[in-house]
Amino acid sequence: MVPALRYLVGACGRAREGFAGGFLGACGSASGRPRPLCGGGRSASTSSFDIVIVGGGIVGLASARALILRHPSLSIGVLEKEKDLAVHQTGHNSGVIHSGIYYKPESLKAKLCVQGAALLYEYCQQKGISYKQCGKLIVAVEQEEIPRLQALYERGLQNGIQGLRLIQQEDIKKKEPYCRGLMAIDCPHTGIVDYRQVALSFAQDFQEAGGSVLTNFEVKDIEMAKESPSRSIDAE
Repeated sequence: MVPALRYLVGACGRAREGFAGGFLGACGSASGRPRPLCGGGRSASTSSFDIVIVGGGIVGLASARALILRHPSLSIGVLEKEKDLAVHQTGHNSGVIHSGIYYKPESLKAKLCVQGAALLYEYCQQKGISYKQCGKLIVAVEQEEIPRLQALYERGLQNGIQGLRLIQQEDIKKKEPYCRGLMAIDCPHTGIVDYRQVALSFAQDFQEAGGSVLTNFEVKDIEMAKESPSRSIDAE
């Protein structure tokens, strides 16, 4: 059974978290007040969800999307304290789609990184999100670095990264004329993407599937409920 987390807000009420004002029925918002984003989702007057995810960054939105696609009968909400989604770390990073070459073989990090990169490229293609599979070179500039580079190459092969190859000085210059090195790993599966665009696409998927996204909604306190009534067979 998934307990319902209640935020107890009426049309003109006051939330337990301590802010004044209720939800707006339309897509516009008043300053400092929680607002539902447009498109899908439950009514703005809804007082409870089966599952609530606090934080509208890429992790929260990806989790919400996965949950509602797997459990469509559950009512799920995402709460974000800012007026927009994905405005912190999600939208302020290097945007690298990592290949998974550095992680220990057979580790969960290695498996998820390799699988996740492939799924992300596929998702971006399906949704028309711009990305660039530019690849990268991992370069040994000193002779003593070559054994470590070769070991890293073997690790990448064990992790199942496609297209890896060791290249020499001549090929390094062909790919990157201003790069100098003795040997390099050519890793073509590395890429870059705007992760905020990916996160916003996750939010759209979530809402179209019936989820609710509430911005300007800061959670200041959480209480453990003594008992929650059964609301869904899917939640058991």
